[in-house]
Amino acid sequence: AEPTKGFAFILRKTVEIAIPIVLTGAGLYFSYSRMSKPLIQAHDYSLRGQWSKILELSRSLPKGESNVYFNHCVNRALYHAGRLPYDMFTFPQTPHGLLLTHEKKASDLTQLKLCDIYMELGRVNTAERLATEVLTARNHSGIVIEKLAWINIIKGQYETARIYLNVLKKDLVYRKKAQALLRAIDDGFAPDQTIYIDTIRLRMHHEGYLGTGDKSVEQILTELLTCNPANRMAFEYLMACYLLTGQVDKIAARVEQLKEFDYEGIPTLYEEAMLIYFGSQGRKIDLSKFNIRRETFDRYVKFVQLRNSMQPDNRQIVLKRLISEFGSSYFFYSSF
Repeated sequence: AEPTKGFAFILRKTVEIAIPIVLTGAGLYFSYSRMSKPLIQAHDYSLRGQWSKILELSRSLPKGESNVYFNHCVNRALYHAGRLPYDMFTFPQTPHGLLLTHEKKASDLTQLKLCDIYMELGRVNTAERLATEVLTARNHSGIVIEKLAWINIIKGQYETARIYLNVLKKDLVYRKKAQALLRAIDDGFAPDQTIYIDTIRLRMHHEGYLGTGDKSVEQILTELLTCNPANRMAFEYLMACYLLTGQVDKIAARVEQLKEFDYEGIPTLYEEAMLIYFGSQGRKIDLSKFNIRRETFDRYVKFVQLRNSMQPDNRQIVLKRLISEFGSSYFFYSSF
């Protein structure tokens, strides 16, 4: 398993200045006041790397309430908790939530959040471009300067990192952080910092800047995985993309790649997608050949039987039962 504790370090270090930015974003982009408070909390928790709190917060939302930013936070939290291939559909989902593709022109809030996710995925040059654009628009922002310092540390460009950190020293809020990072460049990084740096370096592209341009989420994630087949985050996000867009054939085609990672069997949502794929092809399923658990197959059979029993006169009753028994499954998502 890839280390994730190191990410908590850098994320929690940026919280002081983030809240005003989040408040601005909430005021500009969210019309439902009921969601404003949990959105700000979710952003705060993500900056601190408190992933379990995001998932707990999501379960307390008013029924039917969610939005693309909250969904984005939840999926990151699920990945860091090791639950994305298992519990993704326990929470409201939208395909736009993975890489925030909901805007024609990305807002500052979107760019800042994409900066974080691209850093984690290994698109460090893309993260640098996004941070630079926000910095140019805002003229000065401690949170963005700190991101740029870390980006240059990860890229091994320590002298450039020093330039950003010397600027950051002039910020009363960030002065101590800047001084500590300058010392770390000279004397060595703490263990959690080293984990963070090494994890991202292992995922990085080494072919210069690869802009997102008009590329789809699938293309971006496929490039990352092609560059580094051991990039677990890129793999799980690509599989999530396939699930959200109903590309079950591609789930089945990539199941062999699971051996690159240390899963205990095929994750539940991938099993369910494979059963849907084979069922749509009218193919008989050899459970032992594909390592699909009998219990997952039995649930699939039960779901199909119940779904096929739905008639105009019993639709609401059957649907209620399907939601109760299968609401968090990919069987339900793919059908309804």
